[in-house]
Amino acid sequence: MTQLKLRTRQEFEANPKAYVEKPLKGDPVGPVGAFLGAYCAGMRNRATPETVHDALLEPPCDECEANQTIRWLLGSVQVSDLMTLNARCGIPIGRIADHVRWHELRRSDLIRFLNQFAVPD
Repeated sequence: MTQLKLRTRQEFEANPKAYVEKPLKGDPVGPVGAFLGAYCAGMRNRATPETVHDALLEPPCDECEANQTIRWLLGSVQVSDLMTLNARCGIPIGRIADHVRWHELRRSDLIRFLNQFAVPD
């Protein structure tokens, strides 16, 4: 069976909307906190919602203190909740894809959803 692959960063960058931060109304950190409570409930020493939110807005890196929490969150989040991260929390879809790629997550439902926003060569 062939494993589904997440499209490349260049393919996401080809979509002019993939890395656009949305204008926010309300508290962008609140939903992140709710998702951490729901999807990272058993995690010890998880990062704060503010730290996770800020880290998801940036490219992934080795020094990020929220890496383990982000990996846990993206490894268990409902795909439909990614649109909340995008629309209510201002996290670009392309940036979510960057984190999924960096953490080498292999969830086919997550990859299938994200690949919709890439422009294939």
